[in-house]
Amino acid sequence: MSERRLEAVVIGPGNPGLLKIKFGRGRVTFVKDVLAARIPPELRIPNSGFVALVSGRDFVGVEPLGEVWIAIEDRIRTILNSEWDPLGIAHPDDDEYDGYIAGILSLLMRGQSAEVLAAHLRSIEVERMGLSQSPPAKLIAVAEALRSIRLPNE
Repeated sequence: MSERRLEAVVIGPGNPGLLKIKFGRGRVTFVKDVLAARIPPELRIPNSGFVALVSGRDFVGVEPLGEVWIAIEDRIRTILNSEWDPLGIAHPDDDEYDGYIAGILSLLMRGQSAEVLAAHLRSIEVERMGLSQSPPAKLIAVAEALRSIRLPNE
């Protein structure tokens, strides 16, 4: 399962040695107990906010450049919802295609070309969603929009 970044807030103490943490925002949230030792001491206070790296619903760690990565994932989400949207149902801030953000981000981080990104989107449409592929020019345009996102190491 791929890792993703979620807003997180310490709700308070859980069972001994654990902190109860709320992950996500808006309609898509969940609460989970996390080993307190895995959270930096300055973030162990109730209502402390941070960005968590998670795999599925498992806490992986605290993302040091959290706000930067949240903004990047929000930009990817907006492009997928407003420019790609093969189902024709998304609004700019919907989580409909969030399951694809990590794979796209991975391709962007490796500096893949617009053609590779377009092929990835086409694969999602055809193999995962069972749809007809979007016109190639649309996929390239979406891929170029994705490639225009500045990553922290650039």
